[in-house]
Amino acid sequence: MIRSFSFFAVVLFSALNSMGNAQEVGSSSEELVLRKQPSLALPQFKENTPPDRFEYLAIEDAIAGYLDAINRRDARRAASYWSRRGEWQRNDGERVSGREKIERAIEESFEGEPRGTIITLNEVSIRLITPNVALEEGLAVVSSPESQRETSYSVVHVKMDDGWKIDSVRATRAPVASQRKSGLETLGWLIGDWKDDVVGGISVETNARWTEGDHFIRRSFQMFDENGLREQATQVIVWDAKIGTIRSWIFDSQGGFGTGIWEQIAENTWAVETEFQLADGGVATATNVYKVVDNSRLEFFSTSRKLNGVDLPDTEPVSVNRK
Repeated sequence: MIRSFSFFAVVLFSALNSMGNAQEVGSSSEELVLRKQPSLALPQFKENTPPDRFEYLAIEDAIAGYLDAINRRDARRAASYWSRRGEWQRNDGERVSGREKIERAIEESFEGEPRGTIITLNEVSIRLITPNVALEEGLAVVSSPESQRETSYSVVHVKMDDGWKIDSVRATRAPVASQRKSGLETLGWLIGDWKDDVVGGISVETNARWTEGDHFIRRSFQMFDENGLREQATQVIVWDAKIGTIRSWIFDSQGGFGTGIWEQIAENTWAVETEFQLADGGVATATNVYKVVDNSRLEFFSTSRKLNGVDLPDTEPVSVNRK
């Protein structure tokens, strides 16, 4: 997704190809609960060694589809994963029964959440109670540009003629997610799997995940051309309490490395002041700008670019889409 430095280098140094230097670096509502990570990333299922793995896989697929629909704010598709008589008990105690009413409740929950809100599932476990009934439990994490909160939940799935459906949901607001991430939670929209097509047949795939303890965001980049995988890079993003801002570090497969300072400059728009050292010792600087268009798409461009002190033209905006 936002390719930060790895892709940053791709766009930052694309002009260098003509110079013979091809060193491009890569660069709900909450309760809605429950479902699986956004197209963004799949839920973190606990290890299972079930006697009937096929059923477990079918349930996992249903969870993934539901969560994807939620994060794309598609209430009708999300409701299709419910049984006709399903019941949703929200964390405020309100009960919503029936697929049609649930669809309306989901739609209303979207209106109460800011654009860029993403739901992910952690510690998901699934247990077959009978061949046609399964229990899912886990923790839903709701991340928006302004905050993050957690909801523990349980879901009863029933097997019907057209597959596994949600029959009931129970959600309970967990203690507010710690302030351990401080300002880092404003980058919750970054989490997930992304892909964009750059120029010259080059494409960049990005994966962003919270690390253990949610103290950092780790992003991996893969750059592909017509011959396959070309370069890779890894980025770590952290809240720096000492200077009160978000910082990042990136390392690419060619031996280059760089740093970045993140700042939110407008609603749903972030600028990253970057400095990158190429493997040959060259130094590039730029301001990378990311704009969240909606839950499924971002725009990226790079400005104020320099290589060894020489000005380079700005890049054109690139659309980055969730996979």
